Amino acid sequence: MATHLADLDFPPYVIKCVDETHFLVAGGGGHARTGVPNFIEIFELQRRGRRLFADSKLQYDTDVGEDRAAIMNAALRFDGKEYLLAAGKDEKCQFYKFVKTKEAMKEGEEEPKPNQTSNNGNDTGSTRKRKKAKEAKQTADSNKSKESTTKSEKTSSQEPAVVVTKFDLERLGSVQTDFTDGDKYQKAVCFSPNGMFFATGGADGHVRMWSYPSFEKQYEIKAHSKEVDDIIINPLGNRLVSVSRDSTAIVWKTVDGSKMCDLKWDGVKAEQTTSYRVRCCRFGFIDSDPSKSNMYTIHIPRIQGKTKSSYLTRWNAIKYTPEKTVCTGTDVLSALNISHSGNLVGLGTMSGSIGVYISFSLQKLRVVKDVHGIFVTGLCFVPMTRTTRDLLGDLETAVLSVSADKKVSIVALEPPMEFPAWLMFVGAFLLIILIFTGLAALGLSF
Repeated sequence: MATHLADLDFPPYVIKCVDETHFLVAGGGGHARTGVPNFIEIFELQRRGRRLFADSKLQYDTDVGEDRAAIMNAALRFDGKEYLLAAGKDEKCQFYKFVKTKEAMKEGEEEPKPNQTSNNGNDTGSTRKRKKAKEAKQTADSNKSKESTTKSEKTSSQEPAVVVTKFDLERLGSVQTDFTDGDKYQKAVCFSPNGMFFATGGADGHVRMWSYPSFEKQYEIKAHSKEVDDIIINPLGNRLVSVSRDSTAIVWKTVDGSKMCDLKWDGVKAEQTTSYRVRCCRFGFIDSDPSKSNMYTIHIPRIQGKTKSSYLTRWNAIKYTPEKTVCTGTDVLSALNISHSGNLVGLGTMSGSIGVYISFSLQKLRVVKDVHGIFVTGLCFVPMTRTTRDLLGDLETAVLSVSADKKVSIVALEPPMEFPAWLMFVGAFLLIILIFTGLAALGLSF
């Protein structure tokens, strides 16, 4: 089941889970002065009765002077204290940091909603008054005793405060990561597991490794003949995978950028492999163990057509050999992500559908059609904790998604229905009785 959570003021290209109930969306209208902003927006999942929705907690205008580029790709990391966002804006990788705080507010106190912040840090947001949980009691009559008034004041002061989550975001430095002769664009970015390095892929086909926070380039690889579509570093931090529009996918050693191997896909007949390219790649844990992982890729036709299929492949993350490939249908894939446990794979399509697959078997759990009106630009799994289960229900999983239709949606999957053993035994016994009764009525016997 899909639920529409929020409408955006800008086309989104990035969605990242901040924690179990908050997520970040980024994108914008770019350089065109059409009134479409370039924003980072943080939302909180909330429920009011049966209605689930996303409440905006922060809107941040990313434009600075002539820098009016939209965020087209990003990576997010958390060091236990603050969040760091590496965002691709044209040829640069722009960094932002933000922190989450909680404030206790009294009933009736004004709360910023949302906290709209421009790049100079000034608050331009409107405010709203939080509704009181109970109607305020009438003012005590003047003829009441002072003791009664004091007792009433103490009771009022003991009423529980409302805890409000706030986010404070700050723009940091940037570094140019693409040097194409023509239009320059950073196409992909990812952090190393320890957060000390980040890798970028550009429209020039080069992969570059950088240190943070010095922004010093560690090395540069002329990896591909065409623009880089995606890059990812494995959970151990010793391998980097890059994929490109030139239909090549390569594994590199992160220590020095030397080539380890090419990814050789066998999902289709040998004569058809050149008709496909890798669109995205991701790593996922095996049985929630960070020391063990698989890699997943989605493969799309180089020339799209109504009869051409897309594929999902699981790879051995040590030998980098394909282990299993499944056809996902003729709806061209546009987005890929893996659940935090590594047990599920999420897919987005060009038609706006969302699919969820079991990572080990690549068995299809659910495909929800027409979640969006146009292609999915990003998706992420909601961490399933006690807090999110209290909010969303006892679900198998939940997937957040964004699209160029400026909508944020969530697809919720119920856990498979299980029957107790005794009920299955009784059902089998009754079925046998019915079979013998039917045979006796027909005059048949064994």
